[in-house]
Amino acid sequence: MKRLLTYLIPAMALMLGACSKQGDELAPETSAGTLTMRISTRAEAAGDGSYDPMAHLVVRIYNGNGELIRKYTSKEDLPERLELIAGQYRVAVEAGEAVEASFTQRLYKGEEPFTVTAGENTPVEVKCTLQNTAVATLFEESVTENFGSEFEVRVMAGDTFDADRIDAASTLRYTGDATGYFTLGEGVSSLSWRFRGEHPSRGTIEKSGTITDVKAPGRYTLTFRYSPDLPGFIDAVAIRVDDTTDDFDDTIIWSPDPTIKGDGFELSEKQQYTGGEKRFQITTVKPTTSARMNFNGKQYDLLSEASTLATAGLSVVKNAENALTVTLSEAFFAGCPGGDHPLRLEVTDNGGGQGDAECIFTLQGVLTPSAADCNLWNNTVTLRALVFDPAVSSVTFGLRSKGGQWQETAGSNTGDGTWSATFGAEWEESVNENGQTIYTPKAGTGIWAGSEYECRAVIDGSESLASLTTTAGQTIPGGDMEDGSMSCFNNNHGSFWDSGNNSMSSPLCVPSTCNGMEGNHCARLQANKPILLVNLAAGNLFTGSFNQSGTSGTVSFGQPYDWQARPRMMRLRYYAETLGTVNQNQHSGPLAIGSQDQARIFAAIVDWNAQHSVTSGSSSPKGVWDPAKGIYGGDNTTEASGRIIGYASLLITEQSSGGKMITIDLPFHFYDTSAKPSGSYTLVISCATSAYGDFMNGCTSNVLYVDDFQWVY
Repeated sequence: MKRLLTYLIPAMALMLGACSKQGDELAPETSAGTLTMRISTRAEAAGDGSYDPMAHLVVRIYNGNGELIRKYTSKEDLPERLELIAGQYRVAVEAGEAVEASFTQRLYKGEEPFTVTAGENTPVEVKCTLQNTAVATLFEESVTENFGSEFEVRVMAGDTFDADRIDAASTLRYTGDATGYFTLGEGVSSLSWRFRGEHPSRGTIEKSGTITDVKAPGRYTLTFRYSPDLPGFIDAVAIRVDDTTDDFDDTIIWSPDPTIKGDGFELSEKQQYTGGEKRFQITTVKPTTSARMNFNGKQYDLLSEASTLATAGLSVVKNAENALTVTLSEAFFAGCPGGDHPLRLEVTDNGGGQGDAECIFTLQGVLTPSAADCNLWNNTVTLRALVFDPAVSSVTFGLRSKGGQWQETAGSNTGDGTWSATFGAEWEESVNENGQTIYTPKAGTGIWAGSEYECRAVIDGSESLASLTTTAGQTIPGGDMEDGSMSCFNNNHGSFWDSGNNSMSSPLCVPSTCNGMEGNHCARLQANKPILLVNLAAGNLFTGSFNQSGTSGTVSFGQPYDWQARPRMMRLRYYAETLGTVNQNQHSGPLAIGSQDQARIFAAIVDWNAQHSVTSGSSSPKGVWDPAKGIYGGDNTTEASGRIIGYASLLITEQSSGGKMITIDLPFHFYDTSAKPSGSYTLVISCATSAYGDFMNGCTSNVLYVDDFQWVY
């Protein structure tokens, strides 16, 4: 029950000279007013009700500058009448005593600003609220039935229960339902408790716990219940009542939440697992209604497992309606990657109790590779494995594309509890049609962008597996030919893709449509005979820029491209609608008049400091080059701005059939398998209706459609 303690201090006429240190005597009707003050505390009856917080009263009055002008230390000191000069004030009240712990002594505080108006009475009410943290205990019948009167609960301030302090002034001893009050020191935000009882058959039973994030004011109720079922326990739950009110008589009865414990190990400690069994004990006060386990993202219904035993290595035994034993053995962890694996348990009972716990298992075995372990240009990945046993003498690592053949290699001991091995692409050497040594990656070796892989480590005959998905590969800017504003389709000559379109020739590259294309547009390349002095303008499309000067045009090949991953092929769609016989050979090209003309598509990965220029037209061409030769051709005097690292090429020697665009993958051939482009210009893609158009050598009626350029990894 509660009682409302209220004290009323009336204000009566007081001579002005006795009022304030602020100043001179002024006429009351113009400069002073009276104060009526009421002080109240909402106090709980404690013990025999003899404790009166108002017996320990301190009242302070401050002026508008924060200066103390009045202080009263008892009810008896409070004047019956108080007159103050008009102005702003604040009254602060303390009632009760600040002691560390007590069943009776409590402390209340309150303050209120007020304004005194000349010639008027100012009523001020100060409500003082409890400043203590209240801790109540409730003992259910199961406690007295099993312990009689041989039990106690002690509560003290601090993070852990200290048995050496049980007789200190900061500790309260509860032997029945009661409420005690604590004044927490600076920086203290926890209360700890211990139950101890003598059971007639089980002997001493003891349990302790901690209430964290303790607030003042606030009320915390510890409800104790004894469970005779295995493993047999005393449980309690701390309940904090809304601390925004000064009414602390609310009581909440709450059943203890389920308990989840490790059998012989602490859940809070990482478990370095090397084999054997790990057991969890789950106990609820009321019958268990659900029990779930989550491991590696997979959910397990433990109540279902108790009857079906569906999962290898997972055993669930229902000891009672409110008790489960969960056992994990080696078969459960078989094949898991090494490293940390969170295991989470969640339990509910039919009384509304909920409990959860998490334990981290650290497993021996291969670790899931990170992005830092992968190099998608060098096509390498470093695999690592945790090895707990220092006596292990060898670890075998494996890597394969998903469903492919294993690549295997022996690991090396790095000396810090891990072993490692690096896998890379294997290269097959050959000679191209121009006599140049080239290298192509061997299928199934190394790692490539946008792919899925399986990794494994075999340690003492035990296999662990991990998966790896590499980041997606890069795209080719504008490679879908959907942007009709690109300079390859006009004479602006400024975007990533360009062409030789100019004012003296009909368009050599325009947006168009073709059966079998992707999207709404493709590129249509058409050759023609522009002017008298230039016999052939091959339809063309390339990455770079174009400049016309008189009867000559200069193509500057090369665009910047930040290579992050090495491609194996370039994929595109093409259709050679018209591929006629050679009817022009103005500058002694390699194809004779009347022979079959050839179209050309190629990509080159280059490492250039400047674009490479090829000039052709009415005069002999300069700077002609062929990436399949690995050198610059033409007049054979142009110095390379850098090297060619690799190329992919298609020579089209016959007109397409079927009336539908053809999808083709052009494999890259590399001159250098380790160098990564770092120059200003790193990519060339070129398409031409006549492979030797720089020599004005080809057919003036050729038509070639191209679309959807992309890398294949």
